[in-house]
Amino acid sequence: MPMHYLGVAGGTRRYSQYTEVAYLQKLMPIHAFMTYAAIITIAAQFIFVINLFWSMFKGPKASDNPWEATTLEWTTATPPPHDNFGGVTPVVNHGPYEYGVPGAARDYVMQTDPVTTATH
Repeated sequence: MPMHYLGVAGGTRRYSQYTEVAYLQKLMPIHAFMTYAAIITIAAQFIFVINLFWSMFKGPKASDNPWEATTLEWTTATPPPHDNFGGVTPVVNHGPYEYGVPGAARDYVMQTDPVTTATH
């Protein structure tokens, strides 16, 4: 938004020194604000990069189905084998969104689970 305001106020681009043009003197605080905002944004990116590498090398490994999703892609190992299902073609017994099934052992039923409960 500050850059939009500068454009509406008549601020120019590609000037090497804004202090030489008299009408741009009033816009210098906005330039300073944008500089500070850019520095804060870069600092936040450093936090992201540090967290990324920390998680890669020191963080716990995710399980094969960390979100307890019920679709076929979550029945494979992580990382998936060469042909996605390790040479075994999955047999689909349930729909892809079987959550909250009455009588199920878990809160969800995987597509490849055998039919033991009545699904809705």
